[in-house]
Amino acid sequence: MWFLLLSLFVFAEGTTGEIDCNKHRDLQCKRPKMFREIPREKDVFNAQCPDMIKSGKCLEEYDMTCKGEEHRRLMRPERYANILSVLSEICEEGSTLNEVATSNLKCFNETFSNTNCLVEALNFIEPFKEDVPQDEFTGSTYYVPERIFCMAELHLLGCLLEDIARNCGLRARHATVEFLQRTSYAVDECPLESRETLLEDIDTFDLTEGQKSFAISELERMKISNEA
Repeated sequence: MWFLLLSLFVFAEGTTGEIDCNKHRDLQCKRPKMFREIPREKDVFNAQCPDMIKSGKCLEEYDMTCKGEEHRRLMRPERYANILSVLSEICEEGSTLNEVATSNLKCFNETFSNTNCLVEALNFIEPFKEDVPQDEFTGSTYYVPERIFCMAELHLLGCLLEDIARNCGLRARHATVEFLQRTSYAVDECPLESRETLLEDIDTFDLTEGQKSFAISELERMKISNEA
């Protein structure tokens, strides 16, 4: 499950030799196998897992070498450090995160194959779309406020956590929450100016109790982290 979430960061497989900034990131590094499919066997998982660490290091090197801060996939270097730390722990045989991951491979595969959470998150956004007038040569388009994208991201993650708890158990859910928090997964979609207003307006959104509880805890945690 966590690796499918990490694939949204567009991590790539480690490259050999020096980074060439004249080449696109996708040409520098290939996406690792685990982003296409989570292995169902523990031995296969543990064999492929180190490629995920190479993935993070490759993207970090490319971003820090070739991109200005505003164009990086992850703007802050500490985000890479946090993700690599979590990946190292997941790949370390005998660690708690590795044990949770490898004992739930089938469950994570089935949960992600059958979840409706992405569709529900897109449906969540729909009422908040604002039409943007265009000229006669341009097709219709719309605008979605940043705070709604933030809320939709928290809706998606809260929904996935409910599915994981229901299908894989609370231990798998707790490990997933740890992964999301340690990687600051939702930070990019939740700018500082959105967090306080979302906390104030949380009861106006159509959320289950579980989704609401997760959204509140994440918004409060991000607020505290920013103030620290």
